[in-house]
Amino acid sequence: MKFKKKDNKRPSRLLNLWAGISFFIPVFIIYAYSFYDQTVIIAGLEVKKLIREKNDLFVKSDILKSNKNIIDSAKIIIESKDSFNIPTNPTDNNQLIKNTDSKSQTKQISISNYKTLNNQIYISDTVKHKVLLIGDSECGGLCFALNDYCEQNKHRLVATFVWNSATVFNFAFSDTIDKIILKYKPSYLFIVFGLNELPTRDLERRKKAADQFAKKIKGIPYLWIGPANYMKDNGINKVFESAAETDCFFLTNNMLLPRAEDGRHPDYRGYRLWMDSIAKWISISAKYKIAMEKPTKSKYPFKSKIINLNAVNFRGY
Repeated sequence: MKFKKKDNKRPSRLLNLWAGISFFIPVFIIYAYSFYDQTVIIAGLEVKKLIREKNDLFVKSDILKSNKNIIDSAKIIIESKDSFNIPTNPTDNNQLIKNTDSKSQTKQISISNYKTLNNQIYISDTVKHKVLLIGDSECGGLCFALNDYCEQNKHRLVATFVWNSATVFNFAFSDTIDKIILKYKPSYLFIVFGLNELPTRDLERRKKAADQFAKKIKGIPYLWIGPANYMKDNGINKVFESAAETDCFFLTNNMLLPRAEDGRHPDYRGYRLWMDSIAKWISISAKYKIAMEKPTKSKYPFKSKIINLNAVNFRGY
């Protein structure tokens, strides 16, 4: 009786070599990408790097959906919802309401470092600020240009709060802003909203809301920026300017900024030109002046946290 011999053939060395190469090449590409100074977008998704620049800390490899209104690419670290009780999912309104303390007060930031010269308040270029940017969808594009200015001038953009579709009522009557200011304790605020209010005519109601918002930020050096708009303004810029402190409002109206495809927001170049104009105005005309020299390069590493909410799902009051 004949027995068949078992087939004990081992995989060839060539096959083993090919398997090893197939494994190590993707790993090498991912590792090398971590040291590449640009970011890669694939099908509208940003490929996250394994190693943070400058400090070599390993972070979770991830792919984040890019905001269609944010046309610049950067590393975005999403804030945990537990850190200041704002829901990561804007539809989860009960979470914020449940944790809201109606008696909580915003801690005011001292402006004792500021000195008066010719009836204007200025600050030395040696003072480096913790900058907080808050606003509607336009601040979601402006934040990247602002980040470059902050990095160039040794300031720190601690967070960007993007409240899509929001109006002055959201910012005035919600304690969401109070919580964010209390958490990040900024020494300088950049504020930009109003895009969604250009056609409105109930200006008296919005003036009351704007005054209420101005009370929230009193005591913190700030610049209130009017919206970059491509439609007629029925008076909302005048409302905001009247609520802001003297020389604390930057009028963007009628600036010729290149548009994005949606026709409502600036494009990449538009945001950069906008920020260049804002920075020049701060150094010449603003009440609260800070160092804002033009960046010598673009796309500094973006370390700021971006918090996104949508007023359609969460109005905050």
